[in-house]
Amino acid sequence: MYRIVRHQVFSETTFLWEVLAPDVAQAAQPGQFVMLRLHEGGERIPLTVADFDRRAGTVTLVIQAFGKTTREMAHHYREGDRFADFVGPLGRPQHIEKVGHVALVGGGLGIAPIYPQLRAFKAAGNRTTGIVGFRAKPLVFWEDRFRDYCDELMVCTDDGSYGRPGFVTEALRELLERDPPDLVVAIGPPPMMQACVETTRPFGVKTLVSLNSIMVDGTGMCGSCRVSVNGQVRFACVDGPDFDGHQVDFQELMARQKRFKSQEATASEGYAHVCELERKLFEEDKRNYKKIKQIEPKQTRMPERDPQERARNFKEVNLGYTLDLALQEAERCLQCGNPKCIAGCPVQIDIPRFIRHLLVRDIDGAAAVIRESNAFPSICGRVCPQETQCEAQCIIGSKVEPVAIGRLERFVGDHANPARIAPIPFEKPLGKVAICGSGPAGLAAAADLVKTGCDVTIYEALHVVGGVLQFGIPAFRLPREIIAREVQQLRDQGVEIATNKVIGRTFTVPQLIQEMGYDAVFLGIGAGAPTFLGIPGEHAATVYSANEFLTRVNLMGGDRFPYVDTPIRIGQSVAVVGAGNTAMDCLRVAKRLGAQRVTCVYRRSEAEAPARVEELRHAREEGVEFFFLHGPVGVLTDTEGNVTGMTVEKMALGEPDARGRRRPLPTGERFDIVCDTVISALGTRANTLVTESTPDLALDTRGYITADDGKLASTQATNLPGVFAGGDIVNGGATVILAMGAGRRAARSIETYLRLGKKWPITATDVADLAPSAVRQEPLGIGPGATEPDQADRLLCPKCHSPLDDGGDSYVCCADARLEWRCESCGKVSEGFAFPYGVCPACGGVLTALDSRRIEGTAALAAIRAAFEIELGGMAFYRRAASETPEPVLKDLFQRFASMEAEHMATLARRYHVDIPSPSDTFQVERAALYAGIASHPDDPINLFRIAIACEERAVEFFTERGEQEPEDSPEAALYRELAAEEREHVAVLATELDRYRQGKPGLL
Repeated sequence: MYRIVRHQVFSETTFLWEVLAPDVAQAAQPGQFVMLRLHEGGERIPLTVADFDRRAGTVTLVIQAFGKTTREMAHHYREGDRFADFVGPLGRPQHIEKVGHVALVGGGLGIAPIYPQLRAFKAAGNRTTGIVGFRAKPLVFWEDRFRDYCDELMVCTDDGSYGRPGFVTEALRELLERDPPDLVVAIGPPPMMQACVETTRPFGVKTLVSLNSIMVDGTGMCGSCRVSVNGQVRFACVDGPDFDGHQVDFQELMARQKRFKSQEATASEGYAHVCELERKLFEEDKRNYKKIKQIEPKQTRMPERDPQERARNFKEVNLGYTLDLALQEAERCLQCGNPKCIAGCPVQIDIPRFIRHLLVRDIDGAAAVIRESNAFPSICGRVCPQETQCEAQCIIGSKVEPVAIGRLERFVGDHANPARIAPIPFEKPLGKVAICGSGPAGLAAAADLVKTGCDVTIYEALHVVGGVLQFGIPAFRLPREIIAREVQQLRDQGVEIATNKVIGRTFTVPQLIQEMGYDAVFLGIGAGAPTFLGIPGEHAATVYSANEFLTRVNLMGGDRFPYVDTPIRIGQSVAVVGAGNTAMDCLRVAKRLGAQRVTCVYRRSEAEAPARVEELRHAREEGVEFFFLHGPVGVLTDTEGNVTGMTVEKMALGEPDARGRRRPLPTGERFDIVCDTVISALGTRANTLVTESTPDLALDTRGYITADDGKLASTQATNLPGVFAGGDIVNGGATVILAMGAGRRAARSIETYLRLGKKWPITATDVADLAPSAVRQEPLGIGPGATEPDQADRLLCPKCHSPLDDGGDSYVCCADARLEWRCESCGKVSEGFAFPYGVCPACGGVLTALDSRRIEGTAALAAIRAAFEIELGGMAFYRRAASETPEPVLKDLFQRFASMEAEHMATLARRYHVDIPSPSDTFQVERAALYAGIASHPDDPINLFRIAIACEERAVEFFTERGEQEPEDSPEAALYRELAAEEREHVAVLATELDRYRQGKPGLL
């Protein structure tokens, strides 16, 4: 990478770069050029050297922004920035000797490369005349430099605004007539150089021109820069760039210069689009810069390996977006003014902002935004279930497919230039912190803590870093080089990583604190103990836990046995019990190991399968068979203890219970399936290595560590001073990104703990008071690690929080059912596939899952009736306003307001199982104005907005007052709060639309 040490702007289109390139500066001579490339995917362009400083090691370029690359150089690169390639010096240097009188003619940007030749000819003892031409006075530069070396200087402007009026050829002709030079050197655009040549030809004065024609490599390899000189083919990059202008075929040269004109125009159009986006999104800070009807309805498909090929190797299946595919998908983002996707991300990535940078091709900027919250974008972009997290909250998801946020995150993580990371210097360490476990939670905690000034050491029991990322996820989903690259960034920042250190055996937690001097300890040790089937025959040799099976392959390379030492025994037919992502990994690994038949056995339907839809599809494409609604009853073995099959029982889904969940029921119908290997993929349980060796560490009834987790701004603190915990060892089996969220919260709490002099216990208030801007509001709801008396001994559904009756099963009970959530703060109800760690889109409060409800009782029916009356009135008002206003923009806008009211009524009807009353056609705007306490002025469009806002504010006041009159915990009070929150949102929408209307901007609806 090469650094720009000086950036100077001469005009809107002309600028200077001074580049630190000691090798080039040391070798550069007047007349030579360099090849420059900005970034991966950029073109190589020739630029003539305008100056060089051997002592400072710099090379100066003066550039005119007329094509895509040069405009990008002008607009997106500044002093201190770096670019990819700077090759040179190239070409032959100008032959400098004492010839007598030398005239040097520069036009346009040719003025800059003329300068070092002028200086050299003057130093050789020549009399020099400079002729430089500009279009107008504001474009004049370096006049003082030229005067230092010119015996005579003529400055010309095309428009006559400065110096001599007219072109440089006119000044050159005058010089030839009154004081003929012995040599003319002309540099500029080809038409200008040709004109100079034709001017000197009748006088017989030798004229040299510099031909920087189109080239690719600049070393003579490509032949693109060929020119005809005296009837012979010459190459500008090795034979030039200076040639006798009287022998150059300029017509051929200029024809060749135009051969990519249409392609360059296309590139310029694309760049103009980027510049327009940058102006809108960054300079004007516009949001909702496009409407949903302009968006492609389907996500941009990500390329994948062919199923027949990939089922036989461990190469990555998803190939990732190319730049054009990533930009195509990024264009689907609305850049919402009130984005909900951020609330769906457990680590709160500013998703619209990173996509905003991607839209203008600033991939490094996009990566910087992601890394503010997530140090491992390439990992999370591959393995996180974005479809049930950020993408589930995407606003366009209600109309079309949501933006493929995860694929874009992966693209940015893979293609951004590696961050230049170095340890941050601190006067003294904040404290010494031990991270136990190098899985997602530990890595995330370390990444944040090292930035606060802590001395951080990660202890890992295995010989590699990454925890479950290494042993649990196959390389075809997460390539190992991706993990290594992301972990190396931590090492570069100063994080120490010690492998082969088993906490609980090599060191204990008390030893870390008491003997080894650590101020705080974070336990991110995972929940690695396997769960088995609990059926006869499961102790046979080829009944594996998912942990063992995947570890033998992913970590120890069992797929390459006997070329590596760890064996894996697998037969011709494999049955995997379970249908989560781990089960899919086992199924697909077994297929790659050569099993002819691979079967998934799952006692629920496909709709309830916890695995990602993409993983299910990939497995099916690779030849995996599925036995849904079948439960294992026993493993069959022969006399030698070898697996010969498995007995399964057909299941049926029972009637929905009060929560709408259908439980699988045995039918009594059993049969045997043939298999010689069985893999149990039913989740994990807490490993006791650490907990048994840590006296007095509080655990729940299932052996998980009890920590302050699952609440808004939780601290992840355990009951032991200075000991924090997070991830699967607290929550039970969860996702990579949830574990990372816990690690980040723990890091913030540890920083607070150390800054407050090891105050204990640490509280969420302490964390918020110390650094409120850094505290992420990440409510996790009540998860499997909760300690409430009625929940502590039960697993909960990770979507709806309903208790699971399956013991160790980590199944999802509500599958793809529509869920409802009420905000504990403002009362607003949200619908859809929202996860409990998402926050309220209206106020950022905690969401609580709701059961399906019906309106019963006089008070509740009255509330809904009042809501319908208000919504009907609003809809009638907007319809009448739309019909009466003469402005087309307002007519369309008020029709949309009417649709908004109709949509809200439809939502209430569906939500509470009630019918919508018939609308009225006799509504009068004057009556609404009277109720609002505002005079009606039909000719004033702003007046209609004021009336509408006042009516909505009255509705907020009405529902708020009614809610306060009901018992605090009653359904009616909650209902009124919900209705008030909805009307409050309407007020905000109307106010925004009014503000945009006043500014002459299009509405957001």
